[in-house]
Amino acid sequence: MDSAEAKPEPNARARELYSQAVHEVPPNRSMLDKLADYLRVNPHLLYGSMFTDAYDAANTIVGMQESNDIHIREALDVLTPPAVWGWAVMEDAVCLSTPAHILQTTYPSLAQQFLDLVSRTLDNMSTTPGPVVRRAVQALTRFWPVLIGGCIVEDPGNSAWRKMYETTLSLSRDLMNLSETLEDPAMQVHLVKLLEVEAVMFSPPPPTGDAPGHGIVNLNRIPDPHPYMNRAELGRRSDVARKQLINLLPESDNLRMCNVSFITGIINSLVYLMSMRPQFCSQILDRLTDWFGVINSSEQALSHSQLEIVSKSLRIMLLHLYTLKHMAPYSELLGNTLDSLGGSDWEAWQERQRHERRRMRAREEEMARRAQRQQQQQYPAGLSEGGVARDEAMRRDRSASVHAGQKRVVNLVEDEDEEYQARMLEENAKRVRLDEAGEATAGGMQADVRGVSAQTQQVSEKDKAMEAEVRAAVNSGPFKLQPTAKLSDDEREQLIVDAMKRIVSSSKTVEKFITYSRLQGFNGMSIQQSPADAAPSRAQIGSTEMGARSSLPNGLSTNAGVLEDSVLLLVRMISNCYVMYSNSVFSSGKPEGSGLTSKWSELHRCIDSVLETIKESPRTRYSLAIMVLYELWMAVISTDPCLEQQPGSPNFEYSAQALYLRWCEQIFDAIIKCSVETTIAQIQAQVVPDMNANAPGAPVPPQAPVPAPPTTDRLVLEYILDAPYLPPEYLKKLEVCMVRPETATLGFWTIEKAIEMRPPVFRAGLSILLSHSASHDRATRIGCIRAVKKHYMNSSESPLIEKTARASFKIGVKEADAKVDQFKVELERIKSTEATTPEEVAKREADQVALKQQGDNEVDLALAVHGEILLALCTRNVELLKAVFDEFVAGSPLVKRSIIRLIVPLVKSQSAALGRLMPVVAQFPEGSEDLAIRVIKTLALEGTAGGASRELVQSVFEMQKTRELDARFIAAVANGLTREEAIIWLGKIVSLLDGKETTASIIKDFFIQVTMSGTGRPSALSPVELLVALHGNMGSAVSEDKAEAAIVLYSKASRDGTTPAFNSNQFTVAINMLLTQEPIPPLVLKTVEIQHSAKNAAVGPAVSTLDSLVKKKFWEMGGTMTRAVARGLAVFLPGTLALTKNIPRKPLKKIIAMEPRLNRAIYDYAMKMPPRDQDHYKWLIKQHKK
Repeated sequence: MDSAEAKPEPNARARELYSQAVHEVPPNRSMLDKLADYLRVNPHLLYGSMFTDAYDAANTIVGMQESNDIHIREALDVLTPPAVWGWAVMEDAVCLSTPAHILQTTYPSLAQQFLDLVSRTLDNMSTTPGPVVRRAVQALTRFWPVLIGGCIVEDPGNSAWRKMYETTLSLSRDLMNLSETLEDPAMQVHLVKLLEVEAVMFSPPPPTGDAPGHGIVNLNRIPDPHPYMNRAELGRRSDVARKQLINLLPESDNLRMCNVSFITGIINSLVYLMSMRPQFCSQILDRLTDWFGVINSSEQALSHSQLEIVSKSLRIMLLHLYTLKHMAPYSELLGNTLDSLGGSDWEAWQERQRHERRRMRAREEEMARRAQRQQQQQYPAGLSEGGVARDEAMRRDRSASVHAGQKRVVNLVEDEDEEYQARMLEENAKRVRLDEAGEATAGGMQADVRGVSAQTQQVSEKDKAMEAEVRAAVNSGPFKLQPTAKLSDDEREQLIVDAMKRIVSSSKTVEKFITYSRLQGFNGMSIQQSPADAAPSRAQIGSTEMGARSSLPNGLSTNAGVLEDSVLLLVRMISNCYVMYSNSVFSSGKPEGSGLTSKWSELHRCIDSVLETIKESPRTRYSLAIMVLYELWMAVISTDPCLEQQPGSPNFEYSAQALYLRWCEQIFDAIIKCSVETTIAQIQAQVVPDMNANAPGAPVPPQAPVPAPPTTDRLVLEYILDAPYLPPEYLKKLEVCMVRPETATLGFWTIEKAIEMRPPVFRAGLSILLSHSASHDRATRIGCIRAVKKHYMNSSESPLIEKTARASFKIGVKEADAKVDQFKVELERIKSTEATTPEEVAKREADQVALKQQGDNEVDLALAVHGEILLALCTRNVELLKAVFDEFVAGSPLVKRSIIRLIVPLVKSQSAALGRLMPVVAQFPEGSEDLAIRVIKTLALEGTAGGASRELVQSVFEMQKTRELDARFIAAVANGLTREEAIIWLGKIVSLLDGKETTASIIKDFFIQVTMSGTGRPSALSPVELLVALHGNMGSAVSEDKAEAAIVLYSKASRDGTTPAFNSNQFTVAINMLLTQEPIPPLVLKTVEIQHSAKNAAVGPAVSTLDSLVKKKFWEMGGTMTRAVARGLAVFLPGTLALTKNIPRKPLKKIIAMEPRLNRAIYDYAMKMPPRDQDHYKWLIKQHKK
């Protein structure tokens, strides 16, 4: 955004807060709240990348079902705080006062994205975490009046508002209906706010503009008729919302089930409604009075304390409403209500009003007397008795005008002023007492300090002597570089040698003082203290000039400033010596003699004590370390501006650059060590172990809340940013932080910030992050991946990142394949184990199951460790998904299943970007069809209203047509097909049956999805229509066996694995419909048999179906139908024997020939008949007698 680019500092601060919050595991909630507050102060940052981050955070968690699975719980712990923050940011973006240029260009699209996400969140309410759903409802409630009052009314010509209005109207209607049955108290609070907003917003405003908020949302400003807003309908919604809000007051029988805060919240909403729309005051007050009387008279409704809270809240809210100016016409009604409620608050307020009236009366009388005296002084003789009478009458009229009228008057401004002044006087009195106590304490402290100072005076004399010695050693006047151009070579060498001797001599004095300082234990140069010892004692406060805090010319301010100043002067002498040496080399044109090598070596060694002093406590002496490095770096760039000398070159060992690099590296090592120790100490301090916790008989302590994680130490980052020069390879030293989970956050957070703020170390830091993006520690892996992902798209190193991610995923697949082979060998070994007893057999089977589960887990882990970085980058560049498809082809079946499980969350997060995702999926290589189908299936399940969008269905049709794919791809979008499409593709999908369990699962899932409806989306086929269609002409590719198998799968289909998806009634209806068709499909009898066996139904319906076919003369319907009837008569024996009476002899002979088991059964049945009824079976009886 332009405004964001105009203010880079706030934008950088916002990005820093966001990174600090989301890169912790779990995310830092307080930091997210701070970021939300910061964005409200800088609203121009709400539009742009921050809105995108907020949308992604809130969209990722939609539909994530809470579960006992530890991985899902960890994911929810990590994703829920950013999602809640994302809703807060989007709410502010669409509800705060929007700049004009943003309102015209960006705001409509942002608001539409916001509403789409609200709709998707509410559609998946049951599978989305509660805090996220409640935040979405709160954002929608706040956006509702903004849309009408700030968008539709102010900009009526914008066509974008219509769709938003219709969407918001539908969502709010669903939420209003939900408020009547919802039992979640936390959600009820937000629904109460929605009812309050609708009751106020859609009600006619009061005739005067005195009510607060008048004119914000005023339906009178909307033309009637309006193109899409129906004012009459909105008025009815207001009445419904007001009645629902009143009816939410709980009755006495369920009062204990309600939270007191929830009850007071409803009362607050009703009072607010009365203040905004006073015309409903009488109706609401009557209901409130009756309700309070019921709960007050019922002793078992609430406890005494709860009743006190509710009654006090009600009295205070009504009293505040009573004092509002625009409520004056209803003051008598409110006063009577308060009289009935009673309470000390109301009585005290009345007493203050009576006191105020007396004060005003006295004030009027005093003003009248003063005016009278002034008039008498001005006109002493000219005022007649009539004038005095008139003046007295005017005074009485003024007094009566103040105190006449109602029984009670509203609170006056002077009353508030008087109370405010009284409170201020009381606060001032407290402040004076505190100031006096502070002065007394300060005086006592000064006396104590003077006493301690007197006791330490003798010790300070020795300190002063040592200090004077150091000053004389290193501060012997200004240092001037000697001109070396006119000197001979020997003179120049001698000059440099003399300078080196002075440095060595001074360093010994400084070293002596360092040793002395350690013995004395001064604050400024002592070893780093613990936090408990950080506060100075009185003895330290009373120390003399040596220990007193002094400000030095170099900017340092410490208790041992002389020593620090001496260290800097010593380093400056070394720098000047190097500059003198460089000038000498330049003047002579050749290097000096090799005799100086030993001198340079001695010079480097003589200041090692200074380096050790800094390394002992790098945090305390951080400023000194940075200033020393800058002094050394000045020598480096003065002697070798182009940095031509590099490690390994001649004479580099004792150069200024070598000295700088050695100091820089060792200080960096010390700082890393200090920061690691500090981080570990902070973590260990979070939990103090109880030595008696595990003692026998010890009581179980209550579960304490988990403390907040420690903040990340910034010392290493500050050194990287402050050092004048830091070789990029030094960042590898931070890998010591990454190997321990406790300090991993310190490592990747520091590197992420460093590569942002110090570009020269970008590539080195990025390489470290990439190498640890495959860490087995999940927190380390996620932190590094987030940092890499942040710099992926806008970096020149994008090809390196992509190459590393692809290689990492390939390594993951190879490791997973190796683990599969390893577990196969182990599984074969277990299978070959001899087992004779049942216990041994059961143990062997249990070991096999456990090993298979372990194998699945380890394969998943190997792929997650090496593949998460590639999947994370896919959210920025979907083209990288091709690498996943390529590796899928070469994987083993177990690895393929693991890849499918790994990729599902990514596909869910990209469900709103079909335009980017589907072109990549359409190019899947041969052998990765299963992965492509799973991607399409996931997108179909994540669609709006629980079904595949038409865009997705059309994309799949295009893929199928272009690449001649099989019908499994169409089955993946079954929940988005129309009725005609489902019937057309039914035959091709059934023809997929090949006897494998995976194919059967696809067919059963297709039957369930094609008959499942969603919110606002009817199913493509009803269960009865689907069963009838399975008996129709599904094409020549569907044989009779496959059709029968499809009906068997239909009967076994289940949505939850236990409950059948289709019941017996649907079978019966479908069979009856099939019997009315012409011609009747022979498969209907197989369906009857399947229903009987699958549903364990009675034989009666099957016999009835066969009877219908006998009456319809099945023998005239062809040989296929005859064979089907013959099988049915045989399967449902003996209930079908009676039907043979109505079958002519010739068809009956064919049936018996087709089903030989009918021969004996019918013969036995005929022999049991009376002789007169055996005529129809004579041929069969004769046959058996022969």
